[in-house]
Amino acid sequence: MDLVVFRPEELPFALGALRDVAASDGNISDGERALVEGVARIHGATVDFDRIESVTPERVASAIQDPHRRKRLVQLAVVAALAEGAPVPARDAAVDALAKALDVPDSGVSVIRRLSHGHTMFARFDVLRRLRKFTQNYDKSVSFAEIARTLGITENLELASRYRALADCPEGSFGRAFHSFYGEHGFALPGEKHGLNEDFLFHDAGHVLSGYGVDPQGEIQQASFQAGFIRNDGFLFLLFGILQFHVGIRLTPIAKPEEGLFDVDKVLRAVTRGAACKLDLSDHFDVFAWKDKPLEAMRAELGIPPL
Repeated sequence: MDLVVFRPEELPFALGALRDVAASDGNISDGERALVEGVARIHGATVDFDRIESVTPERVASAIQDPHRRKRLVQLAVVAALAEGAPVPARDAAVDALAKALDVPDSGVSVIRRLSHGHTMFARFDVLRRLRKFTQNYDKSVSFAEIARTLGITENLELASRYRALADCPEGSFGRAFHSFYGEHGFALPGEKHGLNEDFLFHDAGHVLSGYGVDPQGEIQQASFQAGFIRNDGFLFLLFGILQFHVGIRLTPIAKPEEGLFDVDKVLRAVTRGAACKLDLSDHFDVFAWKDKPLEAMRAELGIPPL
């Protein structure tokens, strides 16, 4: 998921649209200012939120016509609507108007609508359906039940022994770091009882490569890093992280929901670090193909900026 997408002549219209979503309910927070100014900053521009001009959705549609950039703007508008937690109807209306003018049918707009009217359960279903579609794009055999139940309830000793053997990888290697990540946090390895399904190991590989922790603040940054390196609907994981660790909507059985953890600078930094990664780790990443590679050399080869 790339965030640096707008051309210089398009940027004022994109920022104006985001500014209008943030201001649609009459309240502008520090976080919302930071988000809009942060989007400008990663595009190489410095702006003052209070000096950004309001712009109608129709003018935005006239100025930004590329479908990819339109989609990204609507997704950023969804993020702006969630910057202070659960959205209100005024923000839903602002995001909806922008999405219609740009002709972008992103399901994140539906999530905003449902949340703004108190329909949390339906918003959760929207995200889980999107997660199912994402997974099936890579593996047609994965069922919704497998997505909802990521922890194994039975053992696969042959599989577990392969992952346990990573402890014998050279000191400083990715394989040793990957194995240590599980041991340090008391996580079961794949194949062990309650171990993570291999289809979802890209999340833990992302932790090791990014350096983000497993505390709630670390997890929202890891979700953002993950959003960056995923080429096929990375926005899903940014939305997932914001809902789980900022809005307080439980989407995973592994971690409890949290509120108020959307640190704009850290999240934008994490997305851009992930976007710099040359490999989509969600697309059948092979832990064992990289196991003996020195971790720092692997980060450099994949183009991941330092933490």
